[in-house]
Amino acid sequence: MQKTSNIIDKPRKEGAEDLLGVDKYTDALIQFIETCQMPTTLAIQGEWGSGKTSLLNQIRHRLCESGLNTKEVNNEKPFYGIWVNTWQYSLMKSKDEALISIIGGLTNEILSIIKEKHESKSRATLNKVKGLFSKLGKVGAKAAATTVGLESDLVDSLLETEEGEVNLLQFKQALQDAINECLEEDRKNGNNNQGFIFFIDDLDRIDPPVAVEILELIKNIFEVENCLFVLAIDYEVVVKGLVPKFGPLTDKNEREFRSFFDKIIQLPFSMPVANYDVTKFLIHSLEDIGYIDDRVVQNDFLKEKLADLTLLSVGTNPRSLKRLINTLSLLNIIGKIDSNQQKEMHELLINYALVCIQIAYPKIYELLTIEPSFREWTEQTAKKLRLPELTESQQIVLNSTSEFDEEWEKVLFRKCQQDPYMTSRSFQISQLLNYIIELVPENLNFSEEISRIIGFSAVTSVNLEVIPKAVSKGEKVRFEGFAALGEILKGNKHTAEYISNLKSIHDRIEQKFHDLIQINYTPNFITFTCKYPSGRSKTFLFIRFKKNTVQFEFSGQTALVSNETDLTDDLVEKLVAAFNNLSEKKA
Repeated sequence: MQKTSNIIDKPRKEGAEDLLGVDKYTDALIQFIETCQMPTTLAIQGEWGSGKTSLLNQIRHRLCESGLNTKEVNNEKPFYGIWVNTWQYSLMKSKDEALISIIGGLTNEILSIIKEKHESKSRATLNKVKGLFSKLGKVGAKAAATTVGLESDLVDSLLETEEGEVNLLQFKQALQDAINECLEEDRKNGNNNQGFIFFIDDLDRIDPPVAVEILELIKNIFEVENCLFVLAIDYEVVVKGLVPKFGPLTDKNEREFRSFFDKIIQLPFSMPVANYDVTKFLIHSLEDIGYIDDRVVQNDFLKEKLADLTLLSVGTNPRSLKRLINTLSLLNIIGKIDSNQQKEMHELLINYALVCIQIAYPKIYELLTIEPSFREWTEQTAKKLRLPELTESQQIVLNSTSEFDEEWEKVLFRKCQQDPYMTSRSFQISQLLNYIIELVPENLNFSEEISRIIGFSAVTSVNLEVIPKAVSKGEKVRFEGFAALGEILKGNKHTAEYISNLKSIHDRIEQKFHDLIQINYTPNFITFTCKYPSGRSKTFLFIRFKKNTVQFEFSGQTALVSNETDLTDDLVEKLVAAFNNLSEKKA
């Protein structure tokens, strides 16, 4: 029975079940915080929707909310928690007004805690902080007023103004005294609180230069003893925010950007999106909305197939996964209104694949609604769509690979060349469509079945251009041998150590499967395909290039690998299983 019709796009609540397998990272961060020296600043990095706020929520719940940690005196947890949503503070305000507002918000939160705990003992200290903040605010307003219409830097203005410098130092010291006094009174009362944790959220939702000034503000005002900051921000935001200071990022000034980040942040942590347990989250969510039943829940092969379709399209970003689930839920409800009959398994899986394409590759989905019988795409289709001609080198390369050896696949490849993001994902898109071909029963008319099923999902299509992601330079789409790929990776600023580690990983896989596989090289990833596939699916492993690691994608699973040592026997066995599922000749 359906439990809910949707998944809300809100951070994971405290104590909620860990469906993505991230609790071990949360546990490690909490252990670090509990034993670290202060002041310290942590940066939780990740793209929009990757789960940064959920992680902050879990840390705050475990360390800062009272009443649950019985090992602490008076059931108190070891830290006071202060949460600041910078985006809300910046709404309808100028940059300088937003910064003064954030200073005020942080200050008020500190004073509220101290007042609640020790008002009678701390009245004088509280009044001193309030008075100094009032003076600081006036200096900030004056600085803002003198820079109307110009690029301003409030933090620099406060530091450069003689009156402001005095007030800033006095204000910082007054905050330090207030915090120390609060903790000292706690200890007198038998409560051994360690300090304050400030959770600074949504820095990636505001203008990057403002986000950078917030970081400077924290460094210059609030970096005091017994305080720890946990920031939800990505290094890319910092880079964009520093362009007004250092100019566009180049090889010559990259060190300045990195030095600024290192000065502010003592510990960067990237959200482990590649290691999320997509299968568990998917099955739990799909069962909740009533899209699947026991036919799938109790079938490991079908669960793996759903995970494969997901990784080839929307990936592991929780926000994208939630959108996928909600779209399927609405379509499921519409389908039940039209007919109470239980859908065939191939219908459920094909519809799932098409919705994945709709969300991840809207231009391909739009093409499928126009020309659903994609196995019949020909040169005539390409001309009708005004697709670019293949170059001679592209033609030679495509003819040498099993991924784009059919005419319709070449049309698909040409369609992908119209968009940088689809260009970088062309192999995944091809495999998605080949999966769909496998899913249509042989006794049914392929064209009619795809046309019928795609009609279910058309109501949730959004005809908007997707924002393309940058891809590596170079006209070639594929390269002959690892040596040629290595040269491209050098041009893309990968280190010699990175390329050497990748070569070792590549060689070990090649030695394991030897002449049973074909290896294809592109600027963004390597694919390993079966020479003797048992069906249309041929690629059993993608190795995607990350900054310092590579990401394995296979059989609905992902794994980050830094060097050959990470390619454990257990991981190799999983690759063999993925290969054997697709190949007539077993490894």
